[in-house]
Amino acid sequence: MAFSSHEVVPEKRTSLDLTPTDPVCLGDVTEISFDLMLRPNLETYFGYVMRLLTSDHRNIDLVYNQRLATFNFVIREVITGSFVIDTAQIFGKWSRFRLLFDGKRQEASFYYNNELIAKGHIGLDKQPCARIFFGANSFEGFQTLDVPPMRIKDIRIKADGKLIHYYPLSESSGTTAQDEVTRQAARVKNPVWIKPRHQHWEQVAAFQTKGAPSTAFDKKQEVLYIVTVDSLYRLSLKNMTLTGEPAARSRDILPAGNQSVYSNTQNRLYNFYIDEKQVSTYDTASRSWDSAFSSMELTEYWQANKFLSPQDSALYIMCGYGQLQYKNLVQRYHFPTRQWTLVPVKGDTLMPRYLAALGLNETNDTAFIMGGYGSNTGDQAVNPKYNYDLMAYSIGDSTFHLRYHQPEPPRQFCFANSLVIDPAGQDYYTLIYPNDQFNSSLQLIRGSLHQPGYQLIGDTIPYAFYDVRSFADLFYSPVSQKLVAVTLYHSKENIASVKVYTLDFPPNPAEPATAAAAGGRGYWMYLLAGIVLLAGILLWRKKRRPAETVPDNAAFPEEETEKHPETSAIYLFGQFEVFDKEGQDITKLFTPLLKELFLLLVVHSMKDGKGIASEELYDILWNDKSPKDARNNFSVNIVKLKAILEKIGGFHIGRESGKWKLDVLEEHIYVDYQHFIRLLHDHPHGIDHAFVHGLLEIVHRGALLRTVHYEWLDPLKFDTSVQVIDLLLKYASRADLHAEAEFIVRIANAIFQFDNLNEEALAWKSKALIHLGRHSMAKETYGKFAKEYRESYGQDFGKSLVEITQQAG
Repeated sequence: MAFSSHEVVPEKRTSLDLTPTDPVCLGDVTEISFDLMLRPNLETYFGYVMRLLTSDHRNIDLVYNQRLATFNFVIREVITGSFVIDTAQIFGKWSRFRLLFDGKRQEASFYYNNELIAKGHIGLDKQPCARIFFGANSFEGFQTLDVPPMRIKDIRIKADGKLIHYYPLSESSGTTAQDEVTRQAARVKNPVWIKPRHQHWEQVAAFQTKGAPSTAFDKKQEVLYIVTVDSLYRLSLKNMTLTGEPAARSRDILPAGNQSVYSNTQNRLYNFYIDEKQVSTYDTASRSWDSAFSSMELTEYWQANKFLSPQDSALYIMCGYGQLQYKNLVQRYHFPTRQWTLVPVKGDTLMPRYLAALGLNETNDTAFIMGGYGSNTGDQAVNPKYNYDLMAYSIGDSTFHLRYHQPEPPRQFCFANSLVIDPAGQDYYTLIYPNDQFNSSLQLIRGSLHQPGYQLIGDTIPYAFYDVRSFADLFYSPVSQKLVAVTLYHSKENIASVKVYTLDFPPNPAEPATAAAAGGRGYWMYLLAGIVLLAGILLWRKKRRPAETVPDNAAFPEEETEKHPETSAIYLFGQFEVFDKEGQDITKLFTPLLKELFLLLVVHSMKDGKGIASEELYDILWNDKSPKDARNNFSVNIVKLKAILEKIGGFHIGRESGKWKLDVLEEHIYVDYQHFIRLLHDHPHGIDHAFVHGLLEIVHRGALLRTVHYEWLDPLKFDTSVQVIDLLLKYASRADLHAEAEFIVRIANAIFQFDNLNEEALAWKSKALIHLGRHSMAKETYGKFAKEYRESYGQDFGKSLVEITQQAG
């Protein structure tokens, strides 16, 4: 299970309570162990990994100190020991932590990978019991909100050598974690279950561009490059942001069949076109390519494979198809001399082919080529066939070796362009797909480099396949530990669709596991099982509802509010949240720039229906760029925004009378700010119970964009707050206290969401609570208000509870 940390607001952080009902009682010798790994690419790492509280309120903590990059073992208020874990280890591998209690010696000891780090005196009771928390916790007197971004698994508790609790934390959903020993459940708040991320591909980018793009991957910086005829896009896996910039060429030509590679040894991006035997290098300073291609003729090397060889500073190209011929040539481009040559080869024969997968091993001396489609003669007219051989090409002596023949599957398939080779287990990963249909799908498989057979892994990815218009590739990001799949489709209209997916590594086998037997039979069985499984997931998601928001100021549970749509919904009041058609929270897809662009369009389109001028947009978002660059950035980001909005439903973003507007095209899409504007418009003068009830249903989540801060947005937030407070107070002053006391409390709670020190709201809430006979709650509400007043203004609130209630009407 992963823990949400400082990257989210405090109430969204993850907590795991192993003892939600009763504490765990400790034996003479009690051991608590678990595996931990930190999540990479985040800013803040400080926080409590674990907190153990004994029955006599002694705390034993494991805390990560980001400033010193140390784990601290704390007993009460004393740091008993500290230790540092290598960055590659703590971010890339699981580490075993173990806490040992010795009742006889009254000692607590801490171990890291079976090495004693620290121990100290604890002074336990004769029959000690304890509560155990991981991450955030709300236990009175020992609350913690600081959580390091971490992953935890396999929590075991042993008493006197016997396993009494075991929490694998391998759930896929829900807010409980099963104890495999007692079958009881631990309580989890805001869990991020890891298992689905190793099972289901997540689409992280989708956009369209003109021409025939190609892709390359920088595994050190975790950047996927998408090269187009006039632009260069970068998708950062560190924060999943997509950016674009103009990329000049001396000629605006990028022929179909071009490919790209990124060299981590030279830190350069290359774009090449085999037919012209030309390689172009991208200059980041001038944002331009150093050479241009001249021909738009059809390539003779569709779906060719390539790899970079650090050993001899060369680019190697194999296979391909064109002009009714399959290729088995090995071509080499030498970067220092800029020479392009054919490499004479020896050893076993490489059958001419295309639609094969290729990958380089960890030592960079051998390239592996798996499968493909071709013929022994290379002639398309002479017995073309599928191939499932694994060939190894030795770079040093230019020799091919046949590793093995893969058993032929019941139904044929081809391969995406790359093999990802796992150096730890000498396994490979690649994507396969049936090439006899346009609406195809990619399936990940894992196989061995030493023996035939493969296993289906994870679920499938939609793939529009037409051999001279489609391209699929697979990369591995070792820092983020993710597989990255890319699909390209170049239409007849010269528009290309780019889609990017990620899957956490190592991926889980396809479900059910029996469908993933070696050989191809399980593939199609799994597709059917996957459809059933996916339907179940979608049904479950549609039944899900976002958690109700309870105002912090509420002194007692409010009357139940309406259930707002949990699908195709956008919330601006309170926390900014967006849910797609299946009820999945997709707020995280909005990068900071996309979120501000979206809010600019929403607010200016819905507030008065006029929209926002291009110049104003550019001035707010790209005031440091030239008009041309600002327009380009706007075009890039509007495409990305449209791709996200497609997940919600029908929207239209267009220009009317010189201004950009966003329109909601489908009635079922719920935008709370739009409903707020409609409510005010439909009730320009009349403030009745129905109006206020409708208003409360919108604003009970909180003030408009409460956690969003833009200079241009501040006036609107202020005006909205004043408007809402005035309307609610006006109704409260007219309401019948005897008949609507509960409703008045709801009104006051809503006002507190906008102004937590509003005296009139305090007066009405206190008076309504007293009328309802809830005197202690009235005192509690008053006490909380007075405390916050003193903390804000540095002086006591000058009115008593009696005086404040008399103030209300």
